[in-house]
Amino acid sequence: LEHPRIRALKQSGGHWRSKSNTMFAFFGFVLSSCTVLTESLRHTGQHINHDGRAGTFVKALEFKHRLRICNAYPGTAAIDIYKGKGDRLNGDGPMPYKSCNDFVTPLKAGDKLEFKIGDANAGTFSISDLPNNDAVLFLVIHRHDTLSTAVAFESHVFANLLNAQVAIIDTYKG
Repeated sequence: LEHPRIRALKQSGGHWRSKSNTMFAFFGFVLSSCTVLTESLRHTGQHINHDGRAGTFVKALEFKHRLRICNAYPGTAAIDIYKGKGDRLNGDGPMPYKSCNDFVTPLKAGDKLEFKIGDANAGTFSISDLPNNDAVLFLVIHRHDTLSTAVAFESHVFANLLNAQVAIIDTYKG
């Protein structure tokens, strides 16, 4: 037994086929519109969020900058290193004379590295600029001169290369 509506559509001379064709055409139009919208968003670097707003695929490039610090300041007291006012970098203990450590911490231009001996501030190194690629920032704290306890800093940036690189820094102050 046929449903009465289908029988009525068949009796009207195939009108039911034109309605189904119209419905398929409409569905095709909606689908192609979605495809065009998706392609246009892809070319502009955007996507549609779950809440229906356009977002962006573009992210700021983040480079891997590692920090390598060496303590060339002669003395019996070890040095603590802080990024900013309170973020202690050498959580495993102070750095003794003639030691080096690598630190993985996000760095940006304007960051300040504070060096302390006990509670006394030994000096502050300010990062003025960083390269736009992966690199190792090499920083050496050493004695400024033989007449005072002041510190000085020497720095070098190692590029991200496959071959070996050497930095020679003379920190001896008689």
